[in-house]
Amino acid sequence: MLYSATNMAHTTNSEAYLSILECQLYPEGSPLNYGLVNTIQSSKRTNLKHCDNVNFYQRISHHESGSLQQARLLTSQKVVTSGKRFIYVWDLKNTLVRSENERPTAQIKLALDDSSSSIIGPALCVVKNKQIVVNGAENGYLALWNLADYQTGSNQRALVPRNKNKITDDPTNKILSCDCKEDSTNVSCTSSRGNVIIWDYRTNKIAQNVEKAHKAAAMSCHMNPHKEHYLLTSSADGIIEWWDTRKMKNVFNSKKPSSLSTFKQHQSSVNKVSWSPHNNELFASCSDDCSVIIWNTEVKDKNKNDKQEGAKFKHTGHRQKVLDIAWHPDPEFSKTIASVSPFARCSSDQGVAGLLQVWRPISTIYGRLFLDKKNIVHFINKKQFTSFLNK
Repeated sequence: MLYSATNMAHTTNSEAYLSILECQLYPEGSPLNYGLVNTIQSSKRTNLKHCDNVNFYQRISHHESGSLQQARLLTSQKVVTSGKRFIYVWDLKNTLVRSENERPTAQIKLALDDSSSSIIGPALCVVKNKQIVVNGAENGYLALWNLADYQTGSNQRALVPRNKNKITDDPTNKILSCDCKEDSTNVSCTSSRGNVIIWDYRTNKIAQNVEKAHKAAAMSCHMNPHKEHYLLTSSADGIIEWWDTRKMKNVFNSKKPSSLSTFKQHQSSVNKVSWSPHNNELFASCSDDCSVIIWNTEVKDKNKNDKQEGAKFKHTGHRQKVLDIAWHPDPEFSKTIASVSPFARCSSDQGVAGLLQVWRPISTIYGRLFLDKKNIVHFINKKQFTSFLNK
């Protein structure tokens, strides 16, 4: 099973919900299960077809109505979400409610400080084995909570971070992304001014501060889980940079910061970059140009002068900008990727609130998973089921 918890805030009457999907996948090399065709049934109000291999594992009504910025899976049964004022840790086993009027209660509530004015930022990451949560706040702070420090309980007050550091004093220079890996005390982050900053939370000092690493807003960063010093960053102008953090130029150096390689095949903002958890040479990127690209840094490294080199596979199945991507963590599904885009339109009178695709960068595309306004998941596989869907 693939458990996907992503930023899919379904809003009805100013309510925000966290939706967690359960998707049945098949191991690499397995033939497509054509028995699924027999389970597909026509929906009464739409031409789309429902597929039984996808269902809602759970839907949680968020504490902050109308505000759900990000969601990250901490364990198979714990999800971390961010609103505007607080970060919540949910135990999925204990969020079931007995009536429609009852709200589930988060296991832990995290706040930036004791004041009510601090605003949680959109940058959120978790370190699963260490039970660490990191957020880039609206006031320019990087804040870190160690969940192992806290006793769980629904009635406790909001808990302040163990460590935090003022990363930027400019209120217009927002922290857009952050990342931290299991075997490191460094937290990398990117900002709307194109800066790349690395903070060592153990010493509470900034290890690297590279101004204008990108000419446009730096949208995303990801530290290589296999190589200690490798870092990816992406920007709003469609450029991806691959860094060795030991060789990044400091902010006080007047020369342009130098990266190991530059990747330039996207035509618009690159919203997310993600190293493969199974191969230290591969990473994926998604963009406003509606595409997801799989890159091979080994090929790129051998052809440094060719800015188009390194693109191994380009997925163009989305019709809207692609906001987020995730590799499957299981080695048995090492080439399986989930990608998400917002507010896809269709001919249905219900409309569509979001689109999740689960696919492989070879030839098999499992299908398009549509979430409509009534929380019905629909399935279309353009290649195998086109004739069936047109009936």
